[in-house]
Amino acid sequence: MSTFMGFARTVGRAGIRNHLVILSMCGLNGPGARRVAAALPQAVLISSPYGRGHVGADKLFHAHMLRAFATHPNTGGVLILAPDDGLGDAMERHVASTGRGAAQFSLQKWGEDGSAMTAAAIAKGRRFLAQLQAVPRKACPVADIVIAAECGHSDASSGIVANPLVGDLFDHHVARGGAVVFAETLEWLGCEPGLYERCQTPQVAGRLRNLVAARHQITKAAGHDVRIGNPGPQNHSGGITTLEEKSLGAIAKGGMGPIVGALAEGEMIAAPGLHVMDTPTLSPESISSMVAAGAQVVCFTTGHGNPYGSSLAPTIKLTGNPDTAARLPDQIDFDASDVFLGLRDRSALLPDLVSLVDGICNGATTAVERNGDGDEVISRLGPSV
Repeated sequence: MSTFMGFARTVGRAGIRNHLVILSMCGLNGPGARRVAAALPQAVLISSPYGRGHVGADKLFHAHMLRAFATHPNTGGVLILAPDDGLGDAMERHVASTGRGAAQFSLQKWGEDGSAMTAAAIAKGRRFLAQLQAVPRKACPVADIVIAAECGHSDASSGIVANPLVGDLFDHHVARGGAVVFAETLEWLGCEPGLYERCQTPQVAGRLRNLVAARHQITKAAGHDVRIGNPGPQNHSGGITTLEEKSLGAIAKGGMGPIVGALAEGEMIAAPGLHVMDTPTLSPESISSMVAAGAQVVCFTTGHGNPYGSSLAPTIKLTGNPDTAARLPDQIDFDASDVFLGLRDRSALLPDLVSLVDGICNGATTAVERNGDGDEVISRLGPSV
């Protein structure tokens, strides 16, 4: 497949969805944003409980993530709920500069009348939705697609089957010109030297070393030993016995190709090929950071099950655990347990997984989308003032 049926953008990669995003810029707008979302269930709510009082790197990162979500390939238009005209107008100009529809509703503009403001936002949102839903899909280059990978509540089947299968998918997608990314820095413990060796250039390897060292410094400054509680109880109960086993399984999602980019949390993916990203280990922050970087679709492997996914990028749930596949049929999109049971070779499943991913890029829905389990979470880097 050289093309998919998606939504071409004036600026940047094509999208696989054409979402109306309700963007709440700070905690003051959260309640109103939830009322707007309740009235517009087809829209995607992205709501930050923070947004004022940030300073330094934390402030810059928060602003970057909001702008990235508002102009993501899967975003077609944005309702901006802001505390004041300055923040709202700046975001509206940024979104409009990418050719997307945008309208800001600030508490300042509406005289702090939240009810009147949300009523106006709902009315505008209905018009936006009608426009976005009328936009036809068009043929777009498959090389525009960025696939992210995540693992959560892993067990032995994750490292043996599901993660390597996603790695096969990564290699396949890079071969057809696309970009892929995996993250969760502290999930690579003990395997970092192998990642450095896979870096395409000394510059990429050097940046990756620096990002890994900085993440470890965060834990050291907090007095936290990353070996304590890792692997966790669910990992142990699922057959993972050592930290090295867990790490080897985690990096298997990256396939076998060279690493062309080492990215900071949420940093934009600008080139094709395999990228690694420095992120926290917990799935909400890790996934949202890769989505902010431009990933339009996420492959999330799990051993025991995990309902969470991105609200903006369709999140595909894969498992190699036959019990989990049977127990959670409404959560799991792809059952790879035949490989774990020795009934099929892993290579035999790759065409089926590629077909599933391509179908979702062309409009088929994931369990996360059907179940309403999506969200976006922005990391905090420091205290508020």
